[in-house]
Amino acid sequence: MEYPTREAIQSLCTEQSFERGRNYYRQDRIQEIEIDGGEVRATVRGSNDYDVAIDIVDETIKTHCSCPYDHAGDCKHIVAVLLAVDDEDTDTVSETAPESDEQLPATVDIESLVKQTTADELREFLLDILSDDRELRDRFVAFVGEDTGKTVYDYKEELNQLFDDAVSQRGMVEYDTHIDFSQYVDLAETHRERGHVETVTDIYRAIAEAVAENMNRIDDSSGYYGREMEQAIEAYAETVAEHDLSHERKRPHIEYLCDAFLGANHGFASDYYDDALRTLCTADADIEYWLELLDERISGISLNGVTRQDSPRTENERDNSSEDTSSDGPTTRSERTDNVLCASDFTDGPLTTDDFTGGALDIEHLAVGTLKLDYFVGDAFEELRIDEPTTVEQHTVDVEPADSDATERRISESLRTRRVLSAYIYLLEQLDSEDALANLYDDIYLEHSRFCKQYAQQLIDDGEQDRAIEVLEDGIHTFRSPRALRWLAADLYEDRNPEKYRKTLKRLFLDHTEWDAYDEVKSTCSEHEWESMYEEFEQHFQRDDRKNLVKLYVHDGDLEKAFAELKDNEDLSLVRKYRDSVATVDPVEYFELYRELLVPFAANDTGRRHYRDIADHLEEMQELVPEARFEEFVDFLKDKHSNRPAFLDELEKAGF
Repeated sequence: MEYPTREAIQSLCTEQSFERGRNYYRQDRIQEIEIDGGEVRATVRGSNDYDVAIDIVDETIKTHCSCPYDHAGDCKHIVAVLLAVDDEDTDTVSETAPESDEQLPATVDIESLVKQTTADELREFLLDILSDDRELRDRFVAFVGEDTGKTVYDYKEELNQLFDDAVSQRGMVEYDTHIDFSQYVDLAETHRERGHVETVTDIYRAIAEAVAENMNRIDDSSGYYGREMEQAIEAYAETVAEHDLSHERKRPHIEYLCDAFLGANHGFASDYYDDALRTLCTADADIEYWLELLDERISGISLNGVTRQDSPRTENERDNSSEDTSSDGPTTRSERTDNVLCASDFTDGPLTTDDFTGGALDIEHLAVGTLKLDYFVGDAFEELRIDEPTTVEQHTVDVEPADSDATERRISESLRTRRVLSAYIYLLEQLDSEDALANLYDDIYLEHSRFCKQYAQQLIDDGEQDRAIEVLEDGIHTFRSPRALRWLAADLYEDRNPEKYRKTLKRLFLDHTEWDAYDEVKSTCSEHEWESMYEEFEQHFQRDDRKNLVKLYVHDGDLEKAFAELKDNEDLSLVRKYRDSVATVDPVEYFELYRELLVPFAANDTGRRHYRDIADHLEEMQELVPEARFEEFVDFLKDKHSNRPAFLDELEKAGF
């Protein structure tokens, strides 16, 4: 079996990946390797253990690695394995001996050379090498277990210099410039092997912080630096976790990660630190400490004192919290009837011009001032009740780090709030604090639709369907796109309130174009009821969405109307989309409609991609009319665009 040579391996990757892969091979990072003919399987230790698969068939080399590398060529892990295979195949060095830059003669035996060299000579040789190579010197210090004397600040100074050296003339680290952090990762991993937890975490902390602090001058549209930061934070947490430290020794690391989680300037970085905390906090004591740190470092958050399982609100308190009050005294939502309209069904106060104009008109009502509810409902209801509804403010919080410099923060406070609350939820779940979790949800469920759905689902699981419906309805009236909430509400209404079930399905279709809801609501209607509802759907789409009007007709089998709508729309993409179904009405007429739209489309643009689109349309049209009629149209297009050789070439490739 012929395996790739060193030169062939270099051709499979970038120079940077080759150098890093060679370093990995030299450091014996290949944990396991199995070679069976052209199949090579290996595990390579990096910041994680990565699985490498290489298949060699004839001169074709197919490679795969489980690492996140997605740049040019193969990654360093694949390179390391290929070098090991080449080394084993050529048998020029011992199985564990590192490869040198120059191919050594087959007769050279490094182990024998070391044995015959005196200790003084080896010492002199080692001192000479270490004096010229700072990277090797640092790794040697790590290997022998001495304190490097470096702090996080020292490592960051060195890393910041790498960024300074990498910036272009416009002061940016450009898109295709990837700073190599491997020397610091390799140094950290050497310390990791020796059990030097504090030094490892210092190095990985420095990498993550240096990337974060330089992010404003990085074009990281490839995600390279984000991944480097993620891997550094992940390795930080894994290093602490794998050494089975006591809770007391973990505490400074939990505190650091918590501060970083709260203070991150970028949402993705906040997520990385959150994940790291979840990796690190494995015992109840760790989780309780993380929860304690959140309590200490957050200002402006009101959870009614609920942060532990020992302070639950009673069932009566929870019931009372959902009451509405009006001028006539307390009135719960359950007392509402069809002939009573509450202001909270629409707003938390008198209606304003902005409620109807979206702020497009910068005036108050010229004649009567602030608009009122009864101006719009007349005497349709026997009673208009101005109540005090559940408001967003009652079920959301304002989370801000205690030392906030909010004007300089680049992630919105609402997003930061949701992340912090997600952490609270996670911690209470880990501690099995069911009552505290329910109370927390009750305080924050209108902060985000995800919290609202989670709370409703928990209530359903606990058998509190009535409260779940109240929560879902609050969310449906609060959030801009409550699709998931409506589906959950529909499930609850199905056997409890057929009318609300039907109304919810109707809104799912009209607001979210959920066709499953359309089919379901149709199945609940009598023939007469469905005629009325179908007409309402039709009018809605005629006014707001002509594309979905065509889909409505096709979905309901009303192909004549669909064809008429396609003619009115004159939308080539729709004509193509519905050819299979609507063309059955009259294939020849459908062909003529298609032809009328394709002729100007063909003339409107140039380029091979455009010409291939035309060829695709012709394939759709080909089966609609006899071959002679179709060929006549193709010849027409060829004549009309005979001055476009690329167009004729693409048609010929497509078989026209």
